[in-house]
Amino acid sequence: MALRKMPLEELLALTGRAEPLIGGSTASLLAARFGIAMIRMALAVSGKHGADNGLHIEQLDSLTARLDDATEHDRAAAQALIKNFRDNADPSVRRGALTEATREPLSAAHVLVETLETVVAAEPGVRQSVASDLFGGGELIKGAFAAVMMAIENNLRQDEVVDLEVRTQQNRSDLWRRHDVAIAALRSSFLAREQAAR
Repeated sequence: MALRKMPLEELLALTGRAEPLIGGSTASLLAARFGIAMIRMALAVSGKHGADNGLHIEQLDSLTARLDDATEHDRAAAQALIKNFRDNADPSVRRGALTEATREPLSAAHVLVETLETVVAAEPGVRQSVASDLFGGGELIKGAFAAVMMAIENNLRQDEVVDLEVRTQQNRSDLWRRHDVAIAALRSSFLAREQAAR
């Protein structure tokens, strides 16, 4: 069953156990979906009051679909990796599993950063009454991004994928740079709104 169709209690039960069926990066991506939903709500409510947020909502919906796919791929890659470690698989097989379990969350991290950049662009069209939902959703995505990147770093510490660490260095650095720029912009906007409300 697709993760997005599972009841919340089942998702939590599959995560919080000694042999999880939902790994940390996958759980983090699911948390990001709540953040996106909060942001979409802020845009939709503001749209009902005259803001022209249709394009940004379409962009969020497209990013959500991509994130759903990335989450399923991440889950499959993480499960394959866990199985290979548990079965003490051949080093070449384990290397392939580690590579996939690094590439999939890296792809998902790109979607998270694109989402944050979309939120920055959409922020001016959000009413003050729901601005906390937009900024709070951004913080959830920020946390999810950090957790996904930690999972990637953990995989890259394995001896089998030293070359992958080198090959992905520029990509990871660029993701962090874009993430930091987007978060700084959102926090600046939040502070500006707070000052204007005083």
